[in-house]
Amino acid sequence: MVLAKWLGLALILLFSNVLCSAERPPLYQAEVSAEQTQQQWQREALQQVLMRVTGRPDIMQQAELRNELANAASYVKQFEAIRTEQGNKVRVVLDSQRIQQLLKSYQIPVWGGQRPEILFWIVEQQQLQRNFVRRADSVWLTSLSSALQQQALPFTLPLYDIDDLMLLTETDVWAGFWQQIDAASARYQADEVVVLLLETTSDNPELPWRLTALRQQEGRVLRHEYQAANETELMQQYAASLGQELAQQFAILLNPAAEQHLVLQVGGMQSLAEVVSVERNLASLLGVSKVQIVQQSAQFTRFQLTIQMSTEQLLQSLQFEPTIQKIDTLEPSFGAYPGVPMLQTDPNPSDVLAVFQFVRR
Repeated sequence: MVLAKWLGLALILLFSNVLCSAERPPLYQAEVSAEQTQQQWQREALQQVLMRVTGRPDIMQQAELRNELANAASYVKQFEAIRTEQGNKVRVVLDSQRIQQLLKSYQIPVWGGQRPEILFWIVEQQQLQRNFVRRADSVWLTSLSSALQQQALPFTLPLYDIDDLMLLTETDVWAGFWQQIDAASARYQADEVVVLLLETTSDNPELPWRLTALRQQEGRVLRHEYQAANETELMQQYAASLGQELAQQFAILLNPAAEQHLVLQVGGMQSLAEVVSVERNLASLLGVSKVQIVQQSAQFTRFQLTIQMSTEQLLQSLQFEPTIQKIDTLEPSFGAYPGVPMLQTDPNPSDVLAVFQFVRR
């Protein structure tokens, strides 16, 4: 009996997909059909990016932004023709600073590149049978991956290996047993955990597929249902809704009038290259206009940031910066980086907003 159980698990794993962790999609890049005029694809690229960096599918209903489509060409930095499975396309890179300035001028919050990585547990019910959706060639997974990339949402799919399957069953996921779901999810260290439940429904013959999405927020479970005619439409509808929800949590209203200076301490770096890497990553944060090293020792470096947002919004963005992790102490982190000059430009420990540890990958 035990042998049969393990053989069954082995066969399941044989047909499982491997861990899928999508790279963080570029925010200011769009892929549009090449089967249209240059003016048309420029306008479509600008619309795609505006929806992605605001998290608002309806953003083009705003008259000022609709009018700006006439100037779409001025936002294009570079473009190239590419071939994809969906046909000939144009990959377009747009000017991030100009787009941020446009949105700032109309007091529209912007959602930057620091976004939560999401782990998805997906179960499909067919009649009375429930199964994890795990095969890499599943239409559900390909549709979900494409839809999430359009929204620039980084995601991870489970391994569904023995460790996962001993902790979690399809029934646990379908029933929303979060204790078991959280236990199986811990190894992936994702920022958000989402459950997707897929089934057919007879409610509306024109919309035969139903998706129920569950995720936790501040101790409660958010539940949303979607229906669509096919798998692709269903996942696009869901991803747009999820992007909008998350943007409402994390988008930032840039405000130059609220400019302020603060200090972050980062320990654990062991080379000049690591110090420079952290400095560049901090400078790339939305709402950070300047980064300067103000104190350096063998144990830590203190960076002074000039920001155009609240300190709460900065710390919220830094939750999703993979190279540093917040800790709750001002004790120096051990490490030394030869060749890095010592700087002592004063801030006292009381001036440090938060302390971080460098994460070596």
